[in-house]
Amino acid sequence: MSEGNPSQGAEEVAGPDLATRLSSMSPERLAEEVISVWEEVLRVEGELATARQRGRALEMELEVRDGDGSARARAAELEEALRVADSRIAQMEVLLENERVRRVDVEEGGGQSRFTELQEENARLLGSEEEHVMLILDMEVQLERLVAELESLKHPSSQ
Repeated sequence: MSEGNPSQGAEEVAGPDLATRLSSMSPERLAEEVISVWEEVLRVEGELATARQRGRALEMELEVRDGDGSARARAAELEEALRVADSRIAQMEVLLENERVRRVDVEEGGGQSRFTELQEENARLLGSEEEHVMLILDMEVQLERLVAELESLKHPSSQ
């Protein structure tokens, strides 16, 4: 039970009339009124608790009734998950078999052709590297020339 003043809610509604009425009451009568209101609050709280219990009981009963449908739905979900898992297993088995075949090919002579491919790729990359080095060297010469030009333009303007 909260420690709020039961007359606060009523005072907001009734305003100064309630305050005037309560102040004119004798202390004994005021105590009787407070006890009466307190008993009424306890009774209403009891009714509320009973109503909540009934509500929970009805919810549980409803869940039991709906349980059959939800069990069927859950079974359908699990069956679908199983189908998806079976499909994924089949895909993985195909990938595994493909990898086994590829490895057998490499071991039986496919390795030589792959080695030749890698040598050709290496030669191509080395040629590309030489071209890039030449380009970089050419750019460095161009940059040096531009820096020299800028320096020559800078000195005559400062004199």
